[in-house]
Amino acid sequence: MATDECGGLLDAGGCCPVCVAPDLSLDAGSASSIRAGGSLALPLLVSNQSPVGRPLFVEAMWFKGGDGEMKKVDLTFQRLNPGTTSEVGLRTGVLETAGLHRFDVHLVVATRHLWREERYVFTAAIVIPVEPEDATEVVQNYNIQADAIGAGLTIYNPTRIQKEREQGIAKHAEPIRLTLRRADALDRALGHRGYPSGLAVTKSTALVWKGFDPRHVPMDGPIRNTTGVLEIGRASSAGEGGLNDVRLVISRNGQTDEERSVHISRRHFQLFIENDRLMLRVESQNGLLVNDIAHRRGKMVMISDGDVIKPLVREPGAVGVRVQFETQHDEVHRITLQRLLGPAGS
Repeated sequence: MATDECGGLLDAGGCCPVCVAPDLSLDAGSASSIRAGGSLALPLLVSNQSPVGRPLFVEAMWFKGGDGEMKKVDLTFQRLNPGTTSEVGLRTGVLETAGLHRFDVHLVVATRHLWREERYVFTAAIVIPVEPEDATEVVQNYNIQADAIGAGLTIYNPTRIQKEREQGIAKHAEPIRLTLRRADALDRALGHRGYPSGLAVTKSTALVWKGFDPRHVPMDGPIRNTTGVLEIGRASSAGEGGLNDVRLVISRNGQTDEERSVHISRRHFQLFIENDRLMLRVESQNGLLVNDIAHRRGKMVMISDGDVIKPLVREPGAVGVRVQFETQHDEVHRITLQRLLGPAGS
């Protein structure tokens, strides 16, 4: 999110493993034998393993059993400071039949920096062997092949744990670490990342500038600065020795209309990519329009294909920026931002 903090280390799913490092474990301390017709409590431990001191925010947790129903888990915490752990208790419900029962845990976590937030969904799967109700032998051996049930699953056999405890074996006394995997399909299905249409704007999406003075815009390509945020307004651009990334003024033939451009704030709005979406944040006290809808200072707006950003609320036709997406499959690989000028400024 902010490369001056984490160095921009993004994995293939757009997640920074330095800032976002959740860990999920199954506390075996309260395990007991389980047979068909019984239920099982699953004590989970959620921890933040960020190596750079970033807090982690647990936004939601979902639990899915054999019936396929996603059940939201009530959480008593949200913020996890680095190195801290919180407990969550789950219950399987009645396990009617003997054999292997699979349960999926979906964890929605977020990392925050100033007013920005990136959300990700992680998933872990637990397989629980359940003994027949009338079994004469408490422990049953299962020959489980990974390709038969899916790689990355954690096999949790409380019946064997209980039996080994009775025999004085303590090797399961420590929590069992679960394999957490990124769930990008759930990111979108649950509405945490990307657009409702299924499109995604990634950190590698190129921005192309049209209709601007070349001195007033950065080079075409992904956002390359350390903050990941483009500052846009009337003040001079970085190419002119200023602080803005993009200078937006009303001009003709290289000559700025100072009288009309003065109504554009020195830093009017920001553009950035967050949760696989192009986002705008209003910085001007005067606000702005997006598709003729007014937004006040501090408002965050998701920008979509075909949107027109109009910085002057009282003279919306004077200047604007039209946004156009070019897609490949379900990703936006290029965004064109074209400056539009009204008749008086063209």
